[in-house]
Amino acid sequence: MPKQSIISHYYNHPQCVQDQISYWETLPDFFLSQVEFILVDDCSEQTPVIPVTKLDLKVFRVITDVPWNQAGARNLGAFHATGEWALYFDIDQEFYVEPMANVLISLDTLDPMRMYYFRIKDLTDSTANEPMTHHPNTYLVNLANFKKYGMYDEDFAGHYGYEDLYMPLVWEKHGGKRILLNEPVYFEQLPFGTANLNRDLSRNLALAQEKMAAGCKNSPRILRFEWEPVDISQGYGIE
Repeated sequence: MPKQSIISHYYNHPQCVQDQISYWETLPDFFLSQVEFILVDDCSEQTPVIPVTKLDLKVFRVITDVPWNQAGARNLGAFHATGEWALYFDIDQEFYVEPMANVLISLDTLDPMRMYYFRIKDLTDSTANEPMTHHPNTYLVNLANFKKYGMYDEDFAGHYGYEDLYMPLVWEKHGGKRILLNEPVYFEQLPFGTANLNRDLSRNLALAQEKMAAGCKNSPRILRFEWEPVDISQGYGIE
């Protein structure tokens, strides 16, 4: 069983996915021998070409078109992960291997009821246009406890925002803690984003407030969509 599952998801931007896989393939063998990679394609219109790879990589594709289904995509990643710990980050972020390798080496010393966040270089809040030290989607968590006490509430799917801010409140409701690993810098924000999407927060803000008032209880229903594993054994998207 791998020590760590590295999980990300994407919607379109196939070149970014290919660049991430190419970067992961350059990581040292001692790192790759202890991790698995999980990618979730959230019903993209444009899918990446994935060549045959040496990575322990699993790819899943959501085939139900649910707008803003980050909660479901991340849950699907956790559902199939087999590592002791899960490292989550968005596809437009890249981790630096040296500090992340030190985290990997230290996993046995970490508190399984803490959610660890990481400092990110060149990160800006797209709504407020202000610099941020870390992103709510970028964290390390004990996978067994994450599945038991947290995961994402898919009631937020279909509309933009707040699934990432509400999830850690549920974690804390069950006794979990959060900590920021502020030094060194662990990630770099890559220069791209998805434009022309409806980012109205009002529906999910009201939902988050309603759920907080009710005691931060997750909906028990997860994976409310159809999905399928992607066979990459012979390469994917290659004629």
